[in-house]
Amino acid sequence: MSRQFNFDKNGISITIDIDNQSFINPISLVDGTKYIKGVLTNKERLINRFVNPIKETSERTGWETDKFINDVINMYDQVEPFTYVEAFKIEDQQFRATVFGSIDVTEMIETLGAKRIATDGKHVNQKVYSESGEFLGYHEFDNIYEVHEVSGEKLGLEENLYALKCWCTTTNKEHWLWIEDQYKDSPLEAVASTFRIHENLIPHIKEIKRQGDILLVELNQEVEPQGDIVPLTAEQYFGFLTAQS
Repeated sequence: MSRQFNFDKNGISITIDIDNQSFINPISLVDGTKYIKGVLTNKERLINRFVNPIKETSERTGWETDKFINDVINMYDQVEPFTYVEAFKIEDQQFRATVFGSIDVTEMIETLGAKRIATDGKHVNQKVYSESGEFLGYHEFDNIYEVHEVSGEKLGLEENLYALKCWCTTTNKEHWLWIEDQYKDSPLEAVASTFRIHENLIPHIKEIKRQGDILLVELNQEVEPQGDIVPLTAEQYFGFLTAQS
């Protein structure tokens, strides 16, 4: 297995194949650089926030990254960030999610055109932590979930898409998640469906913590994951959820 460097800072999350001086397969030099340009919109930011941190890591580890860095710098001037249409056509599911994480989803949905078709809410009492991880106690929140039907016409699609807007009336923060059309009429089941886990682990879940698309699960005992990976129901999801941001 080749050596890999997971670059996750400055709004960029991507893996570099050190031995092959490339992005990790199946991400091509073109696609990897298009993604980075969507986050770092000028050459100065590219150098300061991507190239220099890699050079610093290379100096500490002795890794050779000069060819990779030069390839990215040269390609940067030849590409443009992913368009909405291109982002939807990315075949690798993980990379597609990464690219969408760099896109202003609110702006995207407004551009494509959408209408709200379902709304539901949930009053929760959850743990709150400081930025350093200190437990600050429990706070009550009112979370609102709205399903929006997004036009697929401008993406060259015959069918429409569905996005879930999650926002808190206390903090006024919002987050968007793409959902499958089978959940479009049930916002609470929709948000629960975005948390998927091996079915045999569900009886052993102690609590769930969520930060955007990052989901952390704590079990009440050590269990080896087996069987199908399934979505949680709304009852399970909100029953286990103890913290989110």
